[in-house]
Amino acid sequence: MLYYLHHYFDPDFDYQNLKPKVSEQGRADHYNLDYVQNVISGQVLAEWREISEEEASKYDTRFVSDKKTWPLGPNVGINPQNKNQIIAKANGYVFYYDGKIAVKTVLNVRRDVDFHTGNIYFVGDMIIHGSVRSGFEVKANNIRIKGNVEAAKIFVGGSLVVEGGIKGGGNAFVDAKENIKVNFCEKASLRAGKKILITGSALHSHLFGKEYIVVHGRLQGGMAVSERLIYAEKQIGGGMGCKTELILGYDSDLMKENFELELRLGKLSKQMSILKVKVEKGKEYQKEYESKLKKIEKNISILRNHRLKIHEKMKTEFYKKAKAICPGQIRPGVEISIGPYYYRVDDFLENGKFEITDDEIVFKQPAIQK
Repeated sequence: MLYYLHHYFDPDFDYQNLKPKVSEQGRADHYNLDYVQNVISGQVLAEWREISEEEASKYDTRFVSDKKTWPLGPNVGINPQNKNQIIAKANGYVFYYDGKIAVKTVLNVRRDVDFHTGNIYFVGDMIIHGSVRSGFEVKANNIRIKGNVEAAKIFVGGSLVVEGGIKGGGNAFVDAKENIKVNFCEKASLRAGKKILITGSALHSHLFGKEYIVVHGRLQGGMAVSERLIYAEKQIGGGMGCKTELILGYDSDLMKENFELELRLGKLSKQMSILKVKVEKGKEYQKEYESKLKKIEKNISILRNHRLKIHEKMKTEFYKKAKAICPGQIRPGVEISIGPYYYRVDDFLENGKFEITDDEIVFKQPAIQK
């Protein structure tokens, strides 16, 4: 009797020789190349099967043996419920290393994420030693990026560290369930379930940090939303021609949802206006465009109802101790909201903080009591 080690992964997988999948229509997908073979703890990786000597020629001779020799590498073991099976003992990626099956929990991508790698989705932690180029997606538990993030999408189950910066031209999107730390960001959207720390400046970006947002340089343009604290060390705002909004007190996820709803409603309202003009031209146009108009009107109604529910949630409570702090300069044109209260900066201010006193937002100095 002989034994054959049947694999539930590709034992010859080579991440350096990836090829795009071709659809039935003949289109090659250069963005999804399956860069890594993900496995989760407890997943069956391989299994010994009995075969006859006559059957042996049908199988890969590398994995045929007259006895069960277990190729157990790191984070791999024998299934206690089935002694013929090899299972993963951790989340990670599976591969052969020195003739043994191994599962590695940290994925090192030693280059840029681009057309050589495609999008990368990994169940463990990831270190990218280059940059994430425009148009690509990365998803993992915790991620460290040594380079920059361009107009890419990053999804993080834990925390993200970007040693370079994020410069997305309005199309960079980062979502982390815990924290985000980045050197600088420009024209990007960042959402963190806990904290956002920017060691440089944040320019014309949308920042949603649930607990707090800290910017050691300039916070200029765009929007910053946090329930408890927004801190900008050097500067807030860029002058009257540069709108900078600080929104505090409310749950940042609710505010983000509301912000995205407003954008969608704005686009649909423009489409509706164009279609109304066409429908009013006559019966021929009505046949072509009336059904599209009704569909858009229905979508607008649904989104407005959803927005109303969000606003009702926001009315119930807000964090009254929320503060915006800046030891540096606050420039005219900055708009600050804490819960339902509003303050507009109309002159140059320095070294102060904004907080609620007697049911209004007031500016107090100094920014930090020593």
